[in-house]
Amino acid sequence: MEHNHHIYQERLKNDRFAGKGLAFAAGLTLVIFFVELIGGFVSGSLALVADAGHMATDVFALGISFIAVRFTQKPATPQRTYGFYRVEILAAFVNGLLLCLVSVYICIEAYQRFFNPQEIHTGEMLIYGAIGFAANVFSAVALRGTASHSVNVKAAYLHVMSDLLGSIGVIVAAGVIWLTGWTPIDPILSAILSLLIVRSAWGVITESVDILLESAPRGLDPKAVDAAMRQMPHVMDLHDLHIWSITSGVNALSCHILIDEYSCSQELIVGINTMLKARFEIEHVTVQLETQGVQDEMQHPAVICIDGKRKPVHNH
Repeated sequence: MEHNHHIYQERLKNDRFAGKGLAFAAGLTLVIFFVELIGGFVSGSLALVADAGHMATDVFALGISFIAVRFTQKPATPQRTYGFYRVEILAAFVNGLLLCLVSVYICIEAYQRFFNPQEIHTGEMLIYGAIGFAANVFSAVALRGTASHSVNVKAAYLHVMSDLLGSIGVIVAAGVIWLTGWTPIDPILSAILSLLIVRSAWGVITESVDILLESAPRGLDPKAVDAAMRQMPHVMDLHDLHIWSITSGVNALSCHILIDEYSCSQELIVGINTMLKARFEIEHVTVQLETQGVQDEMQHPAVICIDGKRKPVHNH
């Protein structure tokens, strides 16, 4: 109980800190979106318009992430016994898909712009790109501290980092065009950066899906957990082992353990919880202890209770 209370309190602290970072990043990104959108039309740069497009999706994505973080701070209810932690996983999944869709759109635009080049004003392109770069740096710093603790904040952080890469691309493209006059660098860099963004977004999508499907947490080997538990004193066998993540950084486990005697149950449960926390960072543990007699009775019950009365079971 103390372990679970500690991990949820730590998570609540991280969520509150993440919420402030997300609010700051969303507000700053909204301002820069309008600046870069105007700059893109003024300069004629697709890279700058593409970066503004990223900014627009980021405002939406950061808003989703902020709302999700606020939901995770709500207490559990009798209907939602785990609380609202999965809301942030849904937000991360939506944000990952959004990144992929925007990247595909930019690649299509880059393809069309490559064969139909337009005049680009490098001076305006460079100025607006530099403004976007500075804003993205501040937003990235605001989110970096909590990105490793939450797949939701990680998705928002990737949105900001994608815009940071986009701003770098705008600055590089402006420099190349200014020095050489070679305008195809603008759509080429846009397409390359979009592909890099898709690669990162796909990782967020797969991680979110794994959590929603209650797969074993990444980096945790269920076979190693099984072997470690079988090595505990008085453990004869175990079955129905399940390991999953409630949300990022909150891992859970449940299983049935066959033991040789009940007199060791208290020490065994404490030992299992301590071992799982120290070796595998699993703190939410539910274990059902069974002896051979109980297991046999569960598999082939001779008596069952109906309306509080014990009645024999007739096997046909």
